[in-house]
Formats: sequence, structure tokens, C-alpha cells
Amino acid sequence: MKFEDWFPFYLQITDSLGINRTEDYRSSLIIHKLIHNDLSAMDPYRGRNAFVIGNGPHLNDALTTVSGGYTIVADSAIDTYTESLGIPDIIVSDMDGNMDNIIGCYNRGTTVFLHAHGDNIEKIWNYAKYFPDAMATTQNIPMVNLYNFGGFSDGDRAAFLADHLSANNITLVGFDFNHINNKNYYDSNSVARKKLKLAWAKYLLTYLANSRGRKFSEGSIIEI
Repeated sequence: MKFEDWFPFYLQITDSLGINRTEDYRSSLIIHKLIHNDLSAMDPYRGRNAFVIGNGPHLNDALTTVSGGYTIVADSAIDTYTESLGIPDIIVSDMDGNMDNIIGCYNRGTTVFLHAHGDNIEKIWNYAKYFPDAMATTQNIPMVNLYNFGGFSDGDRAAFLADHLSANNITLVGFDFNHINNKNYYDSNSVARKKLKLAWAKYLLTYLANSRGRKFSEGSIIEI
């Protein structure tokens, strides 16, 4: 996705969620100082089939369908994924997942994309040093070796990454746009915010499917 196509979505999403775009840009500058690798490591994945792993409530059952191709895991799904299938090929992370597990996967060969946004600046400072060969992404303005492939949350960003890598087929595994993985510390505002993010994820993935000439149909396995 070209930035000029993404930017109108970004403006709508940040307005709807009350996100500070200036802080997004500041986080981009910080991660760009710490991580600035190019995409050459991604060349072996270009044109292949991709499985994109989300963190829906029924992920365990859906993982049994993963076979062939390569995997891109949203960081919130990493524990379930590694328990079932070992280390993935790629992790897309805004550093909200199990960072010990993500660091372990990286040290065993997984490629990690670390994402900058205004609410995770402290995490960028804390964790970037553990990923010297990672790739960096932003939802704001891209820079040299700081990428914006489109997408907002980890799962839909992973799908847009697969599209950027010219995946023949993108299979979304374990995505659920109607039910959040509720945590005991969520209040009503947190739940509402999570539901809004899921609605945006569905909207963006529908757009991506349509741009690829595919029809988007919800389910635990979605082909786009």
C-alpha cells in the first residue's frame, strides 16, 4: 500500500481513537535512530503463500490448518503459536506481547518487525537493543528504512506486509472481529476501544482483499 493511499485511513483512525499524531511521529524518529535495516532479508519470502496469525479466541483450533508457505504472527498470538508450532518466520510487534518469547524467537532466527506509535515510546527505548537486525515500521510518515506498508493493529499490519511481499495467497488464521480477548484489568472504556480497533481491522482487511481481487468473508480461516 502506498503512503498516499494509507494516509486518509490513518487520519480517520487516529481521529476516531483520539490518537496523538505528533507523538506517533516522535516515536518514528526514535525507532529510526535505533533500528534502520533494509528489507533485503525479506527477499526469500517474496511471491510465496503467507499465513497471517491473529489472536482470536479460537486460535488453537485454527492453527491446525497452517501448512506450507511462511507465517507472520501478530505479537499477541505468539505464546499460543509457539506452544503449538514452534518459532514463526516473522513476528509483527508493537511490543505489547510476551517480549521474552519474542526475543527468544528472534534469537533463534525469526525476523521481527517492531512498530512505533505514540503510546510505546518507552518500550522502544527498552527493547530495541535486543533486536539489532529487526525491521522498523511506523503508522505515520515513512523514512529511509522505516517502513509503512499500511495497516494499524498488529494483525492487519501483518497482512499488509504479506501483500507488500507479493504473496500469492494470504490466509488469515485465528482472526475474530466480534469478540475481544478480554483481560481482567480492562474497564468499559478499554473494551470499547478494543472493539473499535477490531472494527478498523476488519475494514482495512476488507479493503486489502478487494484490492487483491478477493472477496472478504469472515471466519476462523480467511483467504485474501
